[in-house]
Amino acid sequence: MSLTKMPTAGTPYVFSDMFHAKIGLFQSDRVFSKFGDILKEYLNVENLLFINSGTTANYIIYKVLKQLRQRADQVEIILPAYTAPSLLLPIEAEGLTPVLVDIDPITFNLDTTNVAEKLNSKTLAVMPVHMFGLPCEVESLLKLTDGSDIFILEDGASALGTTVNNRHIGTTAPFGFYSLNRGKNVSTLAGGIIVWKNDDYSELFQQYVNELTTLPALAQFIMFLKFVGLSLAVRPFPYTLMSPIVSKFKYTTLHSHFDSFKYTTMQAALGVNLWKRIDFLTNQRVKNGLSLSGIFQNRPGYRIATIPEGANVAFNQFPVIVENLETRKLLINRLFDAGIETTTLYDHPLHHIFPELSESGNDPYSNATYLAEHLLLFPPHAQIGSRIISKIQEVIDTVG
Repeated sequence: MSLTKMPTAGTPYVFSDMFHAKIGLFQSDRVFSKFGDILKEYLNVENLLFINSGTTANYIIYKVLKQLRQRADQVEIILPAYTAPSLLLPIEAEGLTPVLVDIDPITFNLDTTNVAEKLNSKTLAVMPVHMFGLPCEVESLLKLTDGSDIFILEDGASALGTTVNNRHIGTTAPFGFYSLNRGKNVSTLAGGIIVWKNDDYSELFQQYVNELTTLPALAQFIMFLKFVGLSLAVRPFPYTLMSPIVSKFKYTTLHSHFDSFKYTTMQAALGVNLWKRIDFLTNQRVKNGLSLSGIFQNRPGYRIATIPEGANVAFNQFPVIVENLETRKLLINRLFDAGIETTTLYDHPLHHIFPELSESGNDPYSNATYLAEHLLLFPPHAQIGSRIISKIQEVIDTVG
């Protein structure tokens, strides 16, 4: 049994990150412009704003879409049946209605071929979610809704850094958002990014962001202290020592609400420094994903997602379907003994968590159900090196 445990997620921070975050507490709002310019160049977008979370980013986009919609009865948001339950919170907050579509067992993402049958006069938007960092097909949805009054909104919360033909996912549709929360591909402890294409909407987005409250100085300092704690907790040795404490901060229950407030100068200053290493942080996720693909590709009893041609996937987590549930259970235990934590993420699809979203008869979203029940996620973050990959290989070979 390994004495140290590898955390499932986390941006590896360095001393200069803590230094810049602390300095950020005393910086002016100009640091937002500096970080914004860096992100605009990185994502190759012209319009971008920061807020406190990906959930708030999603929420503000819905507020804008309600202003832009043609009819008041356009209230339906189409999204995959397997995704983060928290995505329903901003939908509910804005008085909208979620409509589910099954996932594609080949891509592990929204089955875009089934979207057309859910479109109607009440549809406001379709939200492809780039789960695990895997790119969801967006171009076909844009063609499907071309000429209509239906919006396409990309959820790139877990996919920052993934590109398709050198284009960042989250920037193909008219609207998109990302998360900078802990556990995401790059984290400023918390945070969200909104991107949009049409300059005419900029004033409206800015208005909604300006209406958010500013955290008091004490709350910002407490946030800095949390960041310092996180910077230690995501490293293997401190993570092992602090595991009884860290476990209390892991999400184990459904979110019932979300808070919205302005992004802080501390986080923006941290982001500026983090982006000096963005290529390393992203490339490690890509590299580790390819190594894990090599382990599971064509291995009987296991299934991995098909990657679209031209995609460079910065995996947030590497997803594997384990056909035999006893094997999955054994793998989790054996890997844990080897010092590698895996996760099953959401054990149930949305229509099982919220039965009111289901339909009569047999399971209407059976692929989503199967994915939820058989999924096992492996960590691909920048602290995963060849030694950890070899350990995973050994365990898989032993279990079979």
